[in-house]
Amino acid sequence: MKRITYIIAILFACTSCSDAFLDNAPKGKYHEGNYDMGTAQELLVLATLMDGYNVFAQQTWPVTAMQCHTTDNSHPGGPSGDGGVDFSQFPTMSFTPANSMFNTYYSLQFTAITKANEALQMLKDLEEANGETAETRQYKAEAYFIRAAAYFRLTQAFGAVPYVDRVMGKDEAMADQLSATVIRNKYLPELIGVINDLPTRKEAVSSGNIGRATQNAARAIIAKTYLYEKDYNNCLTYTGQIISSEDNDLSTPYAEMFWEENEFGPESVWEINADYKPDQNISIIGENNQWCLMNGIRGFPNLGWGHNAPSENLMNDYESNDPRFGATILEHGEKVDGEEVVASNYKYFNRKAYCRKSERSLYGRADWCYGYWSNLRIIRYADIILMHAEAACETNDLDEAKRKLEMVRARARNGQSVLPEIKTTDKDELREKIRHERRIELALEFERYFDLVRWGIAEDKVANFVVGKHEVFPLPQTEIDKSNGKLQQNPKY
Repeated sequence: MKRITYIIAILFACTSCSDAFLDNAPKGKYHEGNYDMGTAQELLVLATLMDGYNVFAQQTWPVTAMQCHTTDNSHPGGPSGDGGVDFSQFPTMSFTPANSMFNTYYSLQFTAITKANEALQMLKDLEEANGETAETRQYKAEAYFIRAAAYFRLTQAFGAVPYVDRVMGKDEAMADQLSATVIRNKYLPELIGVINDLPTRKEAVSSGNIGRATQNAARAIIAKTYLYEKDYNNCLTYTGQIISSEDNDLSTPYAEMFWEENEFGPESVWEINADYKPDQNISIIGENNQWCLMNGIRGFPNLGWGHNAPSENLMNDYESNDPRFGATILEHGEKVDGEEVVASNYKYFNRKAYCRKSERSLYGRADWCYGYWSNLRIIRYADIILMHAEAACETNDLDEAKRKLEMVRARARNGQSVLPEIKTTDKDELREKIRHERRIELALEFERYFDLVRWGIAEDKVANFVVGKHEVFPLPQTEIDKSNGKLQQNPKY
């Protein structure tokens, strides 16, 4: 096949702090790499897939509101009402179906699903004309991954939603609303069947095809799905496959995981690519990834808006001398890279989103230094290890659970005589230790709210949580209205 160079514009314009959604004006270039493709149709398929991946980088606003500010881990660190009325309703659980964050999050998942369905239809036509190739098999696997990841997120957040697995005409009626379990049972066999058509992380890095689905990213979505369904044996199967693949490991120091130089490293299971090098005219996703901007220091250096600030409750839950405290919490008055952090409001910030001075000084970034070059880490290897530990505990393999728990704690010690090994033989006590470890290891990331919900303890941890209501969020009122009664709202909304 003829070798061609693929360059696709998918960078989106940054909006102001008050905007809930992002302008879609193309501004830059996607990663320039060489791909074996024989037809213009294959190029169009790949472009469609890239649009699907890009959707996952556009969700910072609703994810911060729905999965961070609803928890006992964090709160908005800026002035009262910062981010708008819709954003400010989440810490008090006072949101309604009219809240724009739900419409944004819901719509973005269906945008990804649409792109996946379009790619699958194009691939079907292409293979009927020219036959199946290694490239088309990989592209199909990527489309199934994108669709599964989007449906996992939808069912996690909203429960029952419409299920669409094909390109639909504009005048077609809304697809049937199916339960979370039914939807998961549809995408699981599809994704399981294409795992081996995807590259490993190491293969993706060596070929330059970074930021796309890998075998372990697919296994991670499968394992998380089984975990949410409380199918612990199948969860163990797929977390075990990730572990035994040796494609990931815990060799990256905890304090360095979010550094630019460690992107797509051994810790990375699913990561969305971003870059920002103005002096080289390179922007990859860039201003659509606002994670560092939203979490960044509000004050000096002015690196962001100070959202997802660590709560006192979280800070008090760290064990004595846990090195992860300093690697997660950034405090007013600290000196970092020779700069003193001076807060303008709340005095604590998310260090995981801190943009180091050495990174800000590169590639002409200094005039626009809000971390648009920082990749969005969606699933980390430590998350997989702790999922495995949890599933092992629930299936009464306490020794295996403790071994995996110790892997995470050993990395966290960073060579210090802290964080003693967990040796309890009591299942209930070990369960609590694993849950605590997830809170600390993944602090100020994306897992806490839905962990509390699936454990059935959100009522005890989340202020104003209503049992029978807040296990899922409300479906967007705009979707209810245009469904003409076909879409049923979640209970108590």
